[in-house]
Amino acid sequence: MRRNPSILLFAAVSSTLLTGCVKKSTHQVTLDELAAARAAQAAFRDSTQAREAEWREQEAGYREEIARQMAEVERLEAELDDTEARRAELERYFEEARAEVHRLELVLQERGAEARQLQNRLRALAAVEREVRERNQIYEDVIGRFRSLIDAGRLSVSIQRGRMVINLPQDILFRSGSAALATEGRQTLAEVGGVLSELSDRTFQVEGHADNVPIATEQFPSNWELSAARALSVVHLLVGEGVPSANLSGAAYGEFQPVAGNDTADGRRLNRRIEIVMLPNLDVIADSAITG
Repeated sequence: MRRNPSILLFAAVSSTLLTGCVKKSTHQVTLDELAAARAAQAAFRDSTQAREAEWREQEAGYREEIARQMAEVERLEAELDDTEARRAELERYFEEARAEVHRLELVLQERGAEARQLQNRLRALAAVEREVRERNQIYEDVIGRFRSLIDAGRLSVSIQRGRMVINLPQDILFRSGSAALATEGRQTLAEVGGVLSELSDRTFQVEGHADNVPIATEQFPSNWELSAARALSVVHLLVGEGVPSANLSGAAYGEFQPVAGNDTADGRRLNRRIEIVMLPNLDVIADSAITG
């Protein structure tokens, strides 16, 4: 156990005072011990001061390290906050990107459906175009085949509302108030039937029209019945000339679709007519309407 130099000095002095007079040699020993104690005390003080200085230096180092560590902690906390903010920003960006991808997928689906619709529409329009070209070709062929009848005024051919119409004046076909075909009318219709029989993939409607002069006989109570009977007479003759029955129909319009005024004889003559209408291809029209 290390003794405190101050305590040793005190003990030496006390011993001298208690013993009174001592020998010179003893006094010298005491003085030596006192000097040694003082030297020890000075050495202890110096050591203590050195250690205190060392401790203060270490404390300063510790404080500096603590400050550095605190600054690092604050930097890391700030970096963590920035990382969290960045993560939140990236999450928002990800959600927005995912929503945009979903939107684009829907747009792509819609565009695909639109593309399919357009393709169907284009196919339908191509079919309509083919139908129009075919109809126009038939129209030109019929005009050429009927040229002599047209020049003789026995019929006319035209395109009305997209339909080819063969117009035959009833004055050539029928006597007044009759649905029986006249000889000239039979001859004209025989030539017409010969041409139409070659168009086996086409359908025709025979339409009867009258002027507005009333008729009220037992056989024909009105112009409806008269125009219907005349249309059916033409249908039967065309069937006899080789036109397939499935390709023919009859219709009666009476006086309700005039092409001229009924206030003159010429106008009434034009309104009394038989029209043979080449009907459009209904399948093509239906496909065009569905895909339109």
